[in-house]
Amino acid sequence: MQKYSFEEVKDRIAKLISLGSIPEVSLFMYDNEYMIIVFRDSTVSFQRCGNYDEGSGELYYDTLDELYNSVTVDGILLKRNWDDITEIYSDNHMWDYTEEEYQAALVNWKEVSKKYNY
Repeated sequence: MQKYSFEEVKDRIAKLISLGSIPEVSLFMYDNEYMIIVFRDSTVSFQRCGNYDEGSGELYYDTLDELYNSVTVDGILLKRNWDDITEIYSDNHMWDYTEEEYQAALVNWKEVSKKYNY
């Protein structure tokens, strides 16, 4: 499993947003899965995943940095607890794009978004 710094995660999320995606990133720690969703307006949600009794419900933050510096679900402060993350995962196929793949996808996204007025 590859470890990512917070800055690397922010960079990958920014790239996904630039390609028109709404990134969903799973973090695994303390035997739980947590999810970060970053919307196009930079609003961020954070939650513990699970069904009705296990899930926490979404908490919202204005930015990733605000989330990183806030005590959140289960008393997690990402700034303090980042090294406790055992896995970071996104099912978005673009998560692991090389820079070359990203640039090619960006050109394609710009063409598509211009054609369809996104």
